[in-house]
Amino acid sequence: MTSPVAQRELEALRLLAAEGGAQSARAVGMLMGLESRVDRVEALAAPDRLALAALAGALGPSLVAVAMDLAAPLRGRLVLLVGAPDAERIASALAPSAAAGSLDAVGESAVVEAANIAGSAFVSALAKHLHGRLVHGVPRLTRGSAAECLDDLAPTLSGPAFAPRFRCGGLEAMLLFLPDGERVPLILAAMEAR
Repeated sequence: MTSPVAQRELEALRLLAAEGGAQSARAVGMLMGLESRVDRVEALAAPDRLALAALAGALGPSLVAVAMDLAAPLRGRLVLLVGAPDAERIASALAPSAAAGSLDAVGESAVVEAANIAGSAFVSALAKHLHGRLVHGVPRLTRGSAAECLDDLAPTLSGPAFAPRFRCGGLEAMLLFLPDGERVPLILAAMEAR
């Protein structure tokens, strides 16, 4: 499905993404011992790479991004994006032995683990509404501008996009929920079956 999602359906999916984002923020906050909150959830009705890059680019010129594929029956992708300085703060908090200021392999591993926890919390929130078991794939990390990260980790967009932005202490992150456009009607049907 590459056509825009109707406004009512977009709002239902945005609320679902907001709940998943809140669970992700809570999980990362607990991991880091920080208070967390979702600031807002942006929604794009149709695939729009430029608009998505602009949303993600608000986190800074240099980002660290971790993507996780969503398995069937959902399909799609989750992408956690943080500014490079915030990624280093995450690494320092979770892996004190990581080299400061460089985000070395140990630091990258800490950021990937934080993304894995955020992704698992998001998927668990979705599973409750979709009445089934959902899993995400192995996290993959990349660095660069928002456009470079999206080109690397989400090269094809086929449906709407949702971007919960959250804060943990002074850290800011965005967790993009990019459902497969062909699966959107199934997601909405499962939500209505509640």
